[in-house]
Amino acid sequence: MKKIAYLFAILMAAIGLVACNQQQETVKEKPSVTAPKDVQEPDNEVVEEGNNAQEPKDEDTTNPNDPVTNGPEDKVYQNEVFKDVVVTETADKIIVTGKAQVFEGVFQYALYDGEKVLKESNYQTAGAPAWGEFEIIFEKELVSTKNAKFELFVYSPKDGSKVNTLEIPLPKP
Repeated sequence: MKKIAYLFAILMAAIGLVACNQQQETVKEKPSVTAPKDVQEPDNEVVEEGNNAQEPKDEDTTNPNDPVTNGPEDKVYQNEVFKDVVVTETADKIIVTGKAQVFEGVFQYALYDGEKVLKESNYQTAGAPAWGEFEIIFEKELVSTKNAKFELFVYSPKDGSKVNTLEIPLPKP
């Protein structure tokens, strides 16, 4: 009787090991659903908003690079990781507001005068998958030429290059 019990126990253990091994192989064989974000270079998107702003129409029929005009209101910039980005001017300051969905809530920004970097720093907000709000303020006197632009971007953890760059032209002085 003991021999039958031991044989049964060994048989059950063998079946269990085979079943576990098959499940692990199945997981290994699953293909990746999406390509890594840091390899893709997203297109910037500009959307005009007004009081009668409507939801975007079917994305298959519109080009995301074409601006949608609803009125003479602020331009809204966005890409995969930044959305609702608006540049507002006051008498002595320029304010950039928006939302970011970035790993650990950290992204970088830079203010350029042509190719010259005037200001560069990082910003901490809510981490992905949440959309964290941000507000970046800088002095208007920093922007003295017509070539000024503002960039929001993330450094790739893979190779340290800039990815998901959102380039925003600044108002001319």
